[in-house]
Amino acid sequence: MVGVTIVAFGMRALHLSVGAPGAQLFIAAAMWMPALARFVAIRTADRGWQSPFPVGRWGRPGLVIAMLPLLTVSAIYLGAYGLSALAGVQRSSPVWQPGRIVANVVVNLPLLSIIGVIGALGEELGWRGYFQPRLDQLGVPYSLLWVIALETSFHLPLIVFAGYLGATNLAASIGLFFALGIGLTPVWTWATYEWGTIWMAALFHTFHNAVSQVLVPRALGEGAPLLLGESGLFPVVGYLIAGLVVFVVLRRGGHTWSEFAHRALGSGVRVVSNAR
Repeated sequence: MVGVTIVAFGMRALHLSVGAPGAQLFIAAAMWMPALARFVAIRTADRGWQSPFPVGRWGRPGLVIAMLPLLTVSAIYLGAYGLSALAGVQRSSPVWQPGRIVANVVVNLPLLSIIGVIGALGEELGWRGYFQPRLDQLGVPYSLLWVIALETSFHLPLIVFAGYLGATNLAASIGLFFALGIGLTPVWTWATYEWGTIWMAALFHTFHNAVSQVLVPRALGEGAPLLLGESGLFPVVGYLIAGLVVFVVLRRGGHTWSEFAHRALGSGVRVVSNAR
């Protein structure tokens, strides 16, 4: 929290906003703060902890690790744009011409992925790579909500001081970002646990940023940030539906979140009956 606040104040002092030219190094520094926090924690208060998701493990089948995050995120944001069109939400003219959309996606997606995964891995080493599994290993009740709350708090300095999300209504932006986490966190964590690799979370994060911030807005036109931005109302609805699907799948399998985490993380996990 201290680190990301320093970054946000530095950007404000230089009149830089998230996404502006020259802000890339600041954003990279901010995104690696959770990894730095993990590094400090496991060398001070949590010595002896072993990662259940080492970076060197890609996971199997490899194609699923790459494609599931891309297809899921694309479906959520394309679905959000489709619903918004039915609701009559206005959008600006697309940056990319219709006949050039496929070519632009083919060129930009790999570039965005290579660049984006560097920062995404920094965040996910902290969130899905340490904080979430550590809470589940300790049997902390409502572990998902703890992660959502802290992730939202972590992004607050960037929202307030560095123009992240781009909306002028800060209260609405923060509320929608928290709501986004309610749907997003179960999906990303479930996939990470199910396939046993941090790369699942890192690629979800990478494609989430690429699709929501660049590919879909440029291909279909930008809408109001509170409606069609990264954490706009329509994408939030899509993520909430995806999160609900995860819990329905677990319930149909006869598992609570804590039981699922116990199976995914192995022995040493304390199962608490009211954990979610």
